[in-house]
Amino acid sequence: MNTCKATVRVLLAHRTYIIIYLVLMGIMMFTLSWSQITAATRTVADTYEPEKVNIAVIDRDSNRGGIAEGLCDYLSDSATLVELDDDSESLQHAVASNWTDLIVIIPRGYAADFLKAAQSGGDMPKVETVTSYTSGAGTIGGMNVNGFLSLTRIALIGRNVQIDDSELAAWYAQYAKSSAVTGQNGDWSQVMDGSSTFDLTSLPEGTLSNLTTADVQSAAKRAARTAHDAKVNRPVVVENITTQDDQEASTANSAASGFGDTMKTAIYPLFLTLSVCVSLVARVFGAGELRRRLMASPSTASIGLKRMGVLCGFALLICVGYLFIALGLTAAAGANIASIPIDGVMMTFISICMFALMCTACGFMLGEFGASDTVANGFANVFGLLILFASGIAFPMSMMPDAMVTIAKLTPGWWYCTAIDNALGFGSATSGTDVGSWAVATSIVTLFAIALVCVGLAAGRFRHSRPNAVASTVTQLAEV
Repeated sequence: MNTCKATVRVLLAHRTYIIIYLVLMGIMMFTLSWSQITAATRTVADTYEPEKVNIAVIDRDSNRGGIAEGLCDYLSDSATLVELDDDSESLQHAVASNWTDLIVIIPRGYAADFLKAAQSGGDMPKVETVTSYTSGAGTIGGMNVNGFLSLTRIALIGRNVQIDDSELAAWYAQYAKSSAVTGQNGDWSQVMDGSSTFDLTSLPEGTLSNLTTADVQSAAKRAARTAHDAKVNRPVVVENITTQDDQEASTANSAASGFGDTMKTAIYPLFLTLSVCVSLVARVFGAGELRRRLMASPSTASIGLKRMGVLCGFALLICVGYLFIALGLTAAAGANIASIPIDGVMMTFISICMFALMCTACGFMLGEFGASDTVANGFANVFGLLILFASGIAFPMSMMPDAMVTIAKLTPGWWYCTAIDNALGFGSATSGTDVGSWAVATSIVTLFAIALVCVGLAAGRFRHSRPNAVASTVTQLAEV
């Protein structure tokens, strides 16, 4: 009983390690796990709703030809129109503060230039644009603006183009003659369905004349109406067919995945806490006069067993706490913990207990080597990070190169995470819950613990067989 109390007092006297490694590190890992659980349980919509682009339209052409009004109407469904004053200070402020994703400036005389370009067949005049530097939304908005201007030009030309009737009649007569030779007999339907060889450049050239800004305004209105026409812009519907069994399996898998990922995050805080604390207790009991008194005691073996029993009980208490916290986090995230199989939870608990045993064995080994606090902390942090990053928690195992996978399989963290995957049927488990694979992975973790204990016993026997050349101070009588 005195040995148990002394072990507990040593742990409490060095509670700073418990607070930093177990509590604070545990909170950090729980935070990471919480983000993973909430992301996995978040409801995903079956339809895609793109974000609207913030666009400001600056009209310096006084809405001639109705281009500014038509552009705003065209963009109203796909963008959020932002009002902005047409002065240098407002424009610079809007760009610098990212008020808008795109600023469209219609320059003076744009409608007249647009009309001339349509009549002459030249290139369409461009509007001035200022795109936001923070995202690609402004570029998408610029594509919509160019689409409106192209539709306006097509509507303007298609509505007002004129073809001479005599030229059209002559062309048709020539086409009918050539089609009779080829055996088509002037069937115009064959031209329309594409089964006939048809050269568009052979058509008579149309002309545009007497166009006014009113024609441009009419074309802009027709182009804007296409953005609201359901027959032109047909909606895309995604039909999600999911059976009841698939829904239940998906719900159960998300809950098991969230619970399992939380239990995996115990790797780092558990290894730090147990390896350092167990090493610390072993160092205290193996230092100086106390060690010599214990070695002289007839019950040395029982004292050591009691000390390790208390430390194993401490590890078991941490495992139980981690189990309940993991279930609580999973339930708080909205997952149905009742869908997690009970046998999977029990196998997961056994796995974490075996991993805690391995951590305790590592601390025992460090203590038998006589490692100081600095050495124990350094070893625990370095090896703990190696276990963490090689276990598959930091990034998926599928992303690891082959060399990294080989190294990872030499660490207990890999097998601990593999055991949890097979216990709950997610992650690396390809065929659901696999008791055989779980047993193999958990046994390997246990073998790591046995190996560390054996190394620690060998190191302790070596140290005890070669005690330090330091003898206790004794009183010697001086000879006269």
